[in-house]
Amino acid sequence: MIITLTNQKGGCGKSTATMNLALGTAAMNYKTALIDTDEQKSCLETLEEYPKSNLSIYDGGDDVDTLVAELKDDFHFIFIDTPPHSHHIMYKAMAVADFIIIPLQASPLDIRSAKRTIDACHKVQKEAGRDIPCYFLLNRVNPRTNLSKEIGAYIRELYTVPLLQSRLHNRVAYAQSLMHGKSVIEHNRSSDAAMEVKKLLKEVHRIFQKERKKKD
Repeated sequence: MIITLTNQKGGCGKSTATMNLALGTAAMNYKTALIDTDEQKSCLETLEEYPKSNLSIYDGGDDVDTLVAELKDDFHFIFIDTPPHSHHIMYKAMAVADFIIIPLQASPLDIRSAKRTIDACHKVQKEAGRDIPCYFLLNRVNPRTNLSKEIGAYIRELYTVPLLQSRLHNRVAYAQSLMHGKSVIEHNRSSDAAMEVKKLLKEVHRIFQKERKKKD
């Protein structure tokens, strides 16, 4: 399964989410690849010092489509982190995906700016000639407020792109774990952050399987 995380607006926590999802599947004994196509190379630089038995990290770029074609039969999961702006590499990373996640902060400004990313997703689907499941993910949500409910309603008013039920909250555990090259699942399997990541992975996999059955 190839999952691309993308948002043309920076600062949405995209790279942190990508790393935790990739590290999370690796921690659950799935053979996982993470392809970093962002020129900042946050994923690559954060994780390259901490080798994992089930995780392989690749420096991607213009060749991301070719790289995915070479890797897809060897891994259960491939996660792709993309540049935080409109970029031809972003389009390539979306075109090869089985599932697209658009991380959003719970802010009206961030949500309105997502229109460019949605337009890019629709363009990629049209050019690729196939439907690619595309979902919003509320990220860095304050766990002590009910704002996510209001934001969810706001998103549904503006867009037809669905919102994942899972949320990633603004927790210290995400930063703490990555300081040691770990996912929140490795850091503390029973923590709230670990439960969030596992719930998100299960939801994405469930949606993907449902979409695949429709096509079959």
